[in-house]
Amino acid sequence: MTTTESRGRRGARGSQRGYAVLDVETTGLDPYRDRVIQVAIRQVSADGTAESEWETLVNPGAGVDPGPVEVHGLTSADLAGAPTYKEVAAMIAERLAGRVFVAHNAPFDWAFVAVESDRAGVRLEVLEWLCTMRFAKALALDVPDKSLATIAAYYAVEQVKAHDAGDDTRVATEILLRELADADRTGVTRPLVECNSARHRVKRTARRWFSRLGLPLR
Repeated sequence: MTTTESRGRRGARGSQRGYAVLDVETTGLDPYRDRVIQVAIRQVSADGTAESEWETLVNPGAGVDPGPVEVHGLTSADLAGAPTYKEVAAMIAERLAGRVFVAHNAPFDWAFVAVESDRAGVRLEVLEWLCTMRFAKALALDVPDKSLATIAAYYAVEQVKAHDAGDDTRVATEILLRELADADRTGVTRPLVECNSARHRVKRTARRWFSRLGLPLR
């Protein structure tokens, strides 16, 4: 099986403004030219209650190089039987809908999921993202850098398998909960960023066309 799911308790306050913590593994660093090959999402209610977790491998298409196997460990053989992004796009959209999108280095993960969803013709009902890396900066954590491993160590969160979307999402979720608690204690405002306005969607469409035509991205 390439897709896994489990569910936990639902928070009393519901999930309308809860969080969807996401991580992707990709064939490269450019969301307009590279592809998603693994995605994991954990839903957390507004009060921090775990709601569900889900992950899947993603087949990037015949003949597409899986990219840095030495980093993510996923080969073409691993991905051959996985669903395409288009086949799971609606599921991803459902799990993100109405929530704050959360990731460590959120601009990267959001760009890949947004562009892949655009390609699949599925609209994401997301308004804002919250980056746990930027949150760490806002909290002025006393750390040498803001990498996932460093922030995890700061909060005593164990990393089991780095660069695996499922484990990275688990770690990012634990970091998020600790950052939210620190923010409540110190009065720091959550660094929410608008990410999916009409202007953002038009810009993504234009960049996809530039990329398709082989023109420099603007």
